[in-house]
Amino acid sequence: MKDNKVPVQSLIDHIKTAHGIDPWAMDMAAKLLEREKPVLAEIEGGGKTWYFVCGECHGFIDTSDKFCRHCGYVIDWGKK
Repeated sequence: MKDNKVPVQSLIDHIKTAHGIDPWAMDMAAKLLEREKPVLAEIEGGGKTWYFVCGECHGFIDTSDKFCRHCGYVIDWGKK
């Protein structure tokens, strides 16, 4: 089986429909995989103070962060 770049959502859907797996383990695996789906960094603030936050939990993040230090989601900085 090739494991080349399987979309995270496909893995989550597969886990949620699998049979014979402990429901707790299934739920935990799906939650951990959910964090691998990138969320866009957002800008918040006002006036002279602006800062980046996680698109999921809105916790403060730094431009060098690859993961949110608050919720663990992968950060998408929107750079191509």
